[in-house]
Amino acid sequence: MENDNRKYAVYSRKSKYTGKGESIGNQIELCKNYLITRYNANADDIIVYEDEGYTGANTKRPEFQKMIKDIRNKKIKTVICYRLDRISRNVLDFCNLKDELSDYNVAFISIREDFDTSTPMGSAMLLITSVFAQLERDTIAERIRDNMLELAKTGRWLGGNTPLGFKSEEVEKLTLDGKKRKLFKLSPVINEENTVKLIFEKFLELKSLTQLETYFIQHDIKTRNEIYFSRSTLKSILTNPVYAMADKDTLNYFTDKEAEIFQEENFNGKHGLMVYNKTIQKTGKSTKQRSVTDWIVAVGKHKGFISGNTWVQTQNLLDMNAERRYRKPGINTSLLSGVIYCNNCGSFMRPKLNSKIHEDGTRSFSYMCELKEKSRCKKCNSKNIMGIEFDKQMLEIVKTITSANGETYKKIKTMANGEFQSANINEDEMQTLQNTKKQNEKTIAKLIQKIALVDGDIVEELTEEIKRLKSANLEIEKSLSKLTDTKNNNQQQIEYAKLVLDIFDTYFQSFDKLDLVTKRSLIRLIIDTVEVDGENIYINLAGSDKNNPNQKILSLPELHSK
Repeated sequence: MENDNRKYAVYSRKSKYTGKGESIGNQIELCKNYLITRYNANADDIIVYEDEGYTGANTKRPEFQKMIKDIRNKKIKTVICYRLDRISRNVLDFCNLKDELSDYNVAFISIREDFDTSTPMGSAMLLITSVFAQLERDTIAERIRDNMLELAKTGRWLGGNTPLGFKSEEVEKLTLDGKKRKLFKLSPVINEENTVKLIFEKFLELKSLTQLETYFIQHDIKTRNEIYFSRSTLKSILTNPVYAMADKDTLNYFTDKEAEIFQEENFNGKHGLMVYNKTIQKTGKSTKQRSVTDWIVAVGKHKGFISGNTWVQTQNLLDMNAERRYRKPGINTSLLSGVIYCNNCGSFMRPKLNSKIHEDGTRSFSYMCELKEKSRCKKCNSKNIMGIEFDKQMLEIVKTITSANGETYKKIKTMANGEFQSANINEDEMQTLQNTKKQNEKTIAKLIQKIALVDGDIVEELTEEIKRLKSANLEIEKSLSKLTDTKNNNQQQIEYAKLVLDIFDTYFQSFDKLDLVTKRSLIRLIIDTVEVDGENIYINLAGSDKNNPNQKILSLPELHSK
């Protein structure tokens, strides 16, 4: 790829710390030589990742994960290893990596197997490997589904976070060989059960998730964690089959949806539903709901408390609302969404578009308290702020802070030059401590030699002296450690200050020409939070101490909107 400034990644792994066989060093050298001879790479083009003492059975290896992070950050254009099993001995893990490399346009090379995805033959070989991996995936999926069918026979709760309205109750069951197995079922929590019933009742009455959210906020009805119900939480409850009775209505509903239904003869309204194989769960990633056709619907051991008719009506209404929903176009130009808080209730101030359109085509908006809007002013009635006017004032503050003539800029420049008090590490002091420690070690060695030659009376004195010197060295090591940490910390501060200066000089001097997303990101480097009360706006700059905040204050009256 032309003008591709990304690097080559050399990955090496060995399960044990040994000097035999394909050592880490040998793997790296072979990979480097391959890149130099085939791709004319030089040392500056190559990043080495080494995992020694880690198994290839999984990908939980520090350097491997670091390499993956660099790939996602678009720093790597090719990954090379000595042999395929250095990456992973698990075919499925390897093919997951291959898919990710493909997503980021990263080539893969394995010297021993002669895999090179930048060539047609290499790509074909990896394709064959993928076929076997897919076979393994399908076999695992079939095994999981068989297990799900076995679970459906029991109707038991598998564990995890219990739905609102239930708690998990442990029950024991004897197996054929007389051994006890722990099983779990759901049992009701009465006060929560009443809340769930109210959610279904009010949704069918109000016919809107937004209005349902407002109703619960206005009436101070909260979750078991004592926070207000959000629209997404309410929808999750309304769509959860666990609350529905296993009766004719739910049986017909899931039959029409072509779900796999188990124990149809038990859909008699005496128990609730239990659904298996409902979501796809991947490590480190959010869950994704499967199609209803993949669900396994069974009769649970718990009692359902929402009739099938009510539950089905709810699903139909949710589907109808989804079809009607109209989403406003994304024309929000606010710079500070996610930064401004209402000081009265602690909620975010969100941008709310107004009908007024300015001459330049931008649409007017106000920053409005989120709780105020959701509760229809019942729980908070803080005043709105004129968005465009406020953003302009914030931009002026940001420009002043980042100006080369400003105090903030000058302080950071002083830090970048290493001209601050904590940077004055006494190198002579460190050298003196190191020399004293070495001298003590030599003295200890001499005293140990003397012990073998002197009488017993003197041995005790020599032993005490050795203990004293060792104790002194421990104190010296502590002092050296503190001085070294301070020195490293100072160096980090210097590097950070240089980076901040570079950002100030590169971006903030031409801030008005930047796109909206970049402007928002840069503002968050300068401003931590903005708090609004009835009279003033308190701008907390990044890095402020809570006990001694670095604040700038604006007066509110001229920024109020209706």
